[in-house]
Amino acid sequence: MHVIIVGAGEVGRYLAQRLGAEGNDVVIIEQNEAVAASIGEELDVQVVVGSATVPSTLKAAGIDKADILAGVTQNDEVNFIASLLAKEAGVKQTVARIQTEELRGPAGKTLREVMRADLIIDPDADTADEIMELARVAGADEVYRMSDGDLVVIGAVIQEGSPLAGSTLAEIGQSYEPNWRFLFGALTRDGETVIPRGDQRLEIGDHVRVLTTRATRNEILELLGAKHRKAKRVMVLGGGAVGSRVAERLTNEGAEVVLVEHDLDRAKELSEKLPYVTIVNGDIEDVDLLNEESITRMDLVIAATGDDAANVLACAFAATERRTFTVAVLHRLALLPLVRQFGIDAALSPRTASANAVLRHVRGGTASVATFLESDIEVDEFAIDVGSDADGVRVADLHLPHSIVLGAVIRPGAPGEIVRGNTVLHGGDNVVVFARPDSIPALLKAFST
Repeated sequence: MHVIIVGAGEVGRYLAQRLGAEGNDVVIIEQNEAVAASIGEELDVQVVVGSATVPSTLKAAGIDKADILAGVTQNDEVNFIASLLAKEAGVKQTVARIQTEELRGPAGKTLREVMRADLIIDPDADTADEIMELARVAGADEVYRMSDGDLVVIGAVIQEGSPLAGSTLAEIGQSYEPNWRFLFGALTRDGETVIPRGDQRLEIGDHVRVLTTRATRNEILELLGAKHRKAKRVMVLGGGAVGSRVAERLTNEGAEVVLVEHDLDRAKELSEKLPYVTIVNGDIEDVDLLNEESITRMDLVIAATGDDAANVLACAFAATERRTFTVAVLHRLALLPLVRQFGIDAALSPRTASANAVLRHVRGGTASVATFLESDIEVDEFAIDVGSDADGVRVADLHLPHSIVLGAVIRPGAPGEIVRGNTVLHGGDNVVVFARPDSIPALLKAFST
């Protein structure tokens, strides 16, 4: 598949990395020559320097043979025009990143119809959605809904006191026969992530990603030793697009929310827009201010400013009181190691939030996609075609690469079921899998006709 990505920012780079790893022919269009040069050194993709609003630039990127164009710059107008030009050139699928709230609403409907983009994304809205999932399942540092929410992938660190620590996955599986309610799909230890097998022994401090049902997610957190509680008192640091969305939604769900915003005019605007949120004008790096607002007595602290360093430091201060669950929004992944070092519970990035939405669209039959900041392993949901190689076959007989593990099967009208070796797959089923990107083609070959 020939993919053109417009914009080499954090979302564009991440998409190029993921799609390139699957064997797609990826071209990035970037107007900044210095940024374009760095991309060429970092990723094995073609880079075209220029503006995607110019037909000659699109031609150089191979627009005549493109299967998809994704406009993900921070300039809505560029993304609009690139999408329109791509459609005029016959590109079947286009994606446009639109951040202006008015253009995403009723007032922008006509313009969106003219643009004809197949998918509209907004990294801020996607990040806010991910934060809300964490807020509802406090104790997990990652929460991704699969199968329309019937199944969830939970990421968490195994804590002292976990009854699972010291056991192998085979031993854990035997104790839960015959009905498994969860499956360990990925494990990170000392910076290395693997897809674990039956002989893998769990240790305190391991970060695991577990596929389970929505009804049993709290039970799984207890087994991992992770504390979970409903967030009743919340502090949101930063009143931008992400922070204001999260504050409003948490208030609507019954939480008592304090929002700290540095810009006075923005703080005044938010006080009118969010009458049930306590708005505080101040600097999130002001320790005295944070103490005055009782940051360490909060159930949940979310740092969502545009300053990554300030987000990390504020969360680190809040994390001195272990009852407080902390979430930091990061744009620069170079700061990611500090998250665990400073005791911060979770980190989110707009790059993964939006990339997941684009990957779902690009892959067509994929109902859900979850990618992660710290590894290339991802969780995907694929449909099995009638008459495909997997139709009517036992899981144990599929002979898929070792970099793939099937997690659950979803059948029409039935709840998700954790997969076993003797589970028989059928056309029309959806299957949730843990896989590395270079294994996706093998999955598509087995599941498609």
